[in-house]
Amino acid sequence: MKKTYRKKILASLKDMSQDSLKKQNKEDNILKQLYQSPEWQESQVIGVTLAMPIEFDTSRLIKEAIRSGKTICVPKTFGKGLMDFHFYDETIEMFQTSFGVYEPVDSQKFDKSEIDLLIVPGVGFTKEGYRIGFGGGFYDRYLADYEGETCSLVFDEQLLNEFTPDKYDLPVDTLFTYQEEGPL
Repeated sequence: MKKTYRKKILASLKDMSQDSLKKQNKEDNILKQLYQSPEWQESQVIGVTLAMPIEFDTSRLIKEAIRSGKTICVPKTFGKGLMDFHFYDETIEMFQTSFGVYEPVDSQKFDKSEIDLLIVPGVGFTKEGYRIGFGGGFYDRYLADYEGETCSLVFDEQLLNEFTPDKYDLPVDTLFTYQEEGPL
């Protein structure tokens, strides 16, 4: 069932990413909500992925975090679905994995307890924060004993109405989704 949802949502995201202005407008709307949130304002160390083209573009978020004096860390994966988070800025040497994701070659590793806010990627999300990931199980394993705040930046194309999470699925604390802005 997850494979079916994943395939359908990825196709929708690919279609949406063809209109870069529409995608950026949605991202701007969601980022505005994130930046105004207590989760963002109270965090000093933020874990986030370096996004693929069809995903929410995290590059502006990373620049804003660094500009605001926050520390960014990004995932580095290992065998058997394991990952750690490592320091990131524009000077860190990166390599591209077989999944097409960029990871640090060598930088400071952060313990889970040092990360205040983890921005969790995903393909699909329920309104309760349960997610369908990309299928590797990396975040499911990482979140099992992570105690900090979690959130996800979610396009409306990613919202699921009918999905029953598995027993090992853990919800993210907060979803930031596109909000229609009223008249001025």
